[in-house]
Amino acid sequence: MADTAHTSHQGATSGPQPGDQPSGPQRSGLLSAGPQLGMPVMAGSAVLFSLMSFLIPLTHGVSAFIIVSARFVVGILVIVCAAVVTRTPLKAVNKWWLVARGVIGASSVYLLFRGIMNLGLGQGTILNYTYPIFAALLAPVMIGEKLTWDVLASGLLSFVGIWLVVSPGPISSINTETLLALLGGVLSGIAVVAIKKLRETETPSIIYLAQCVFGLLVVGWPTATSSFAFGALQWLILLALGIVATAAQLTMTWAYKHVPATEGSLLAFLTPVLNVLLGVLVFGEQMRPMMLVGSALVLACCGYIAFREKILRLFG
Repeated sequence: MADTAHTSHQGATSGPQPGDQPSGPQRSGLLSAGPQLGMPVMAGSAVLFSLMSFLIPLTHGVSAFIIVSARFVVGILVIVCAAVVTRTPLKAVNKWWLVARGVIGASSVYLLFRGIMNLGLGQGTILNYTYPIFAALLAPVMIGEKLTWDVLASGLLSFVGIWLVVSPGPISSINTETLLALLGGVLSGIAVVAIKKLRETETPSIIYLAQCVFGLLVVGWPTATSSFAFGALQWLILLALGIVATAAQLTMTWAYKHVPATEGSLLAFLTPVLNVLLGVLVFGEQMRPMMLVGSALVLACCGYIAFREKILRLFG
């Protein structure tokens, strides 16, 4: 979830592309409404991402590979149909970066879904939403961005929070599913850095399409060999999940054209907060006090990195 949400964030911050804006009175009306609707639409997108996550535990007996494939198939259909209707060509420039972003991003989505299914809605989401930390730490290596002392300190402090979320006990008590969920956060961070590089040459639609296409290639074989022996209700949930995920992605992409990236990112952090609450209230998940402290610490560190420039300006 978290990987797809940030994809839209990075993909849309450069604003509308030439030819994206309508002309005449229609253009004027859309531009005047954009700033007013941007923040509410962004908040709605965060709620949609949380709804997508909420649907995952309801797919009883369905393989995580099938759930991920459903999301990718719907995403491809929506993007291709939109391109056909609007007669917009889907052209790729930086193909190797698109392949890398697609494969890594798809793997992170699978690990997010798997984490939610095996660890619970709250813990699975929190571990994936560590991606801003890993993106900040990996960007200097991947694309040569400068790593400052405060970002490094935030990264180290966030690992304390991760430890409290995972297991405030001996290392031997950490299980494989927990490590895989955290790996999803690492891969999401790598995908975010790749998206930042790709925005130099690619449109948001192409970047998202790459995730969906290469995602199907990654999970295609295990999906084909999975059991499809589940009822009509599960099929409806899969369809709803794919539609909700695509709607969340597209609304976030639109909103980031009309709101500053920092304010938009703050609203994106509604998703893990909502997921923790839903996990406790709906699914009866147990959140130990130390897990809540660790979750707050992780989100605080991620929030600092997301809004670092504004915070530094505020305090001089």
